[in-house]
Order: sequence, then structure tokens, then C-alpha cells
Amino acid sequence: MDIDIKDTIVLSDDKEYVVVSKVNHQNDTYYYLIDKNVNENIRFCIENKSRQSLIDIEDKNLIQSLLPLFVEASSKAITKEDIEIMQEINE
Repeated sequence: MDIDIKDTIVLSDDKEYVVVSKVNHQNDTYYYLIDKNVNENIRFCIENKSRQSLIDIEDKNLIQSLLPLFVEASSKAITKEDIEIMQEINE
């Protein structure tokens, strides 16, 4: 799947999600997603390579272990221009 940080995707619930972070960990690709319209709606997913789809992760220990990796990956992907846009939106 060709999904990257900052992309917007539509999942099976017909909601749009922004890819906040993406990490490769132990030969799997994981995604941290936020609903574009309801920021409190957060999903953590793993890529199902054979079906070309994303599957929700419900294992809290796995999510907890991935969080530092998500933070690191997203901090590398955010540019100065992204920060300026966010500041303009919040003014």
C-alpha cells in the first residue's frame, strides 16, 4: 500500500482519516490515524499486505510499544511549512 504520513484515507466506516504517523516494526507496517472531522476519533492499524487493507489494532501493549516510534516518525515528517500552516489555522 502506498500510504504516507499526511495522506488522507477513507476507511470502511466511510470516514476520512489523516495519517499522523507510519512505522515499520518487526516486518509489519503500522499506522496512527485521526478522524479528519472528529479529532478524538483515533485509530491504530496494521497493514494487511495480502488484502491491501488496514486492520484495527486492539492490543494495548502493542499500541503502547508503538507510540514512541510513531512520535519519532511523525516528528521527522513535519516540516517548517507544516508548522506555519498549523499556526495560521489556530490564529
